[in-house]
Amino acid sequence: MTIQAPPRCWLVDRAPDGRSTAGCAPLPLAADAEPAADEAIVRVEAAGFNYKDALACSGHPGVARMLPLVPGIDAAGTLERPAGDMPAGTPVVVTGNQIGESRHGAFATRLRVPADAIVRRPVGLSARDAMALGTAGLTVLLACDRIDRILAMSHGMPGDAEWLVTGASGGVGMLAVAELAARGRRVVACTRKARAHGLLRALGAAAIATPADVADVTAANKPLVRSRWAGVVDTVGGPLLADALKAVRPGGVVAAIGMAAGIELPTTVHPFILRGVTLCGIDAASLPTQAERAALWPRLADLWPRVRDAFPVATIGLGQVGDWSAAMLRGETSGRAVVLPWTDRMPKHAINLTAAWEPPGKDAPRGVWLRRFGGPTGLEIGDAVWLVVEVPGPADVMLNGRPLPPLRSGRARWSHDVTALLGDRNELVVTPALEGHGAEWPAGRDAHGRASFPESLGRVSLEIVSGGIIP
Repeated sequence: MTIQAPPRCWLVDRAPDGRSTAGCAPLPLAADAEPAADEAIVRVEAAGFNYKDALACSGHPGVARMLPLVPGIDAAGTLERPAGDMPAGTPVVVTGNQIGESRHGAFATRLRVPADAIVRRPVGLSARDAMALGTAGLTVLLACDRIDRILAMSHGMPGDAEWLVTGASGGVGMLAVAELAARGRRVVACTRKARAHGLLRALGAAAIATPADVADVTAANKPLVRSRWAGVVDTVGGPLLADALKAVRPGGVVAAIGMAAGIELPTTVHPFILRGVTLCGIDAASLPTQAERAALWPRLADLWPRVRDAFPVATIGLGQVGDWSAAMLRGETSGRAVVLPWTDRMPKHAINLTAAWEPPGKDAPRGVWLRRFGGPTGLEIGDAVWLVVEVPGPADVMLNGRPLPPLRSGRARWSHDVTALLGDRNELVVTPALEGHGAEWPAGRDAHGRASFPESLGRVSLEIVSGGIIP
């Protein structure tokens, strides 16, 4: 569905009772106002989806520094009017500069930004491809460059040394694997997701490790363990970063660029004062100047052909931002997602589950609706199957005997990645809380006693989404 004027966006706000709210909405007046002399207007064609964006979509105060807020720290599109030496229609990219944090961001059809935030998009790099890289790609280049500069000032590392990438199934992690492998490093990709192993090897990983492998549980209480890593690109933080630090070689370097596993760092000074390990932080959103960003983007354009065939990128519409955000915060996404703000939803196809339900009896205190169905066919590598339930009130959901997160009041649309739960034969149970919702008990059933799910209770479907989600 194409979104018509006026400009639209994904807007995060806070309800009077303190709850975070989010959904598609008209672009706020502040974002749609005429630009100042030092500002530019970008017609957004694609927006990247970062972990920071998922936090902003949840209303996290450390990221969403104003409300209401349009999230999205990465955008690609074209200039609506001249800006500096760039004429109207120039393909551009925008990253960082507080967009999607303290000023409205890229999950919109129109973006108003400081003119010095825009960079020409490299020739031949589409808006979607640019956003498949985005801040994730910039961060990886900055991290790898920083590591190389620090090692160059010391004794370097032997050619057979191992390099660790944590959170390797995420977008930043996968790009780090590819970039380090392209630089001739022997990369060990750390992930808990077995289904990502093939993708990581295709991107250049020489070996795969789990977080438990990195932790070395036999030496859990030791401040140092056998040195192994020449360098580490850490995308998760928390205890895993502490475990990696214990095993870095003398003079090695660790680049910290994420916090998906937590903000605490339970470590000691031993790696730093006994092995001379360097821990450096990478902040692609604010550190690079416009000139530095302009120099990095052609390098990303060179990296893209090496990774695009193996790099999973999900393309989603503006109406799917909430689904992806929730899945990312649950740790269920892999690779990258690109938002197309002029489109509402982009499933490859949907399977309507309205018909053939086994309804409850009229005297049941709560209506238990049962639907049996076969497994979706024709799935390709990287495809994900989402169960989508739209009901006017709370409900419990169970698939193949496993309870799923319940639907709560005030959230009309619920979705959950069920790829790993599906089999050849499946059994779905939906139990709406009927009070006050005008349930319509079916007057007629087919020969097998089945009926359609009543319209007053909502709709149930499966959506097949291409790429990206690995449970």
